[in-house]
Amino acid sequence: MARNPKARGRDMIISLAVIAVPVLLLIVLFTSTPEQEARAIDLGPFVSRAEAESPYPVLVAEGLGEGWIPVRAAWATKGEPWITTDPALGNSWQVGYLSPDEIYYGVLQRDESGPELVREATREGAEIGEETSLAGRDWSRYESKDGRTRSLVNDTDGVTTVVSADTDFAELEAFTSTLVGK
Repeated sequence: MARNPKARGRDMIISLAVIAVPVLLLIVLFTSTPEQEARAIDLGPFVSRAEAESPYPVLVAEGLGEGWIPVRAAWATKGEPWITTDPALGNSWQVGYLSPDEIYYGVLQRDESGPELVREATREGAEIGEETSLAGRDWSRYESKDGRTRSLVNDTDGVTTVVSADTDFAELEAFTSTLVGK
């Protein structure tokens, strides 16, 4: 006995749905990445060690306001393993903060190999010729080749400091003005 052609089409749609729904669920479950929330770190131990061992004042932001989160800090004396586990090229300090807008602001300091630090931290940026005075220091402005990252660079008494973020100079300068030496 021949089956109704309409029933055959309905059966095919039901069969496809039985197969497609679990496949789509698997795709959704295994391809979506959960949002990771930034975790604040306690800067205290890092700052204490850096203060005790550093021959220069390490810079830390103060009074940033609500929503700013310290998310990274590292200190290494010359030759100690640094961020990438390579030996630090000089006494090296790094501190990073996440803004309420989720923009990372990084501060790097080193008392040797200043040009290399500037090249790396500015993403091979070029000095754009304008200087500004903030937090008692004179800063040169740098911009990465792709225009995404802006940096302020200071070289005083053999210590190179680079403050960088993927933001405009007004925001970067506002952040830099909160830096104090410890």
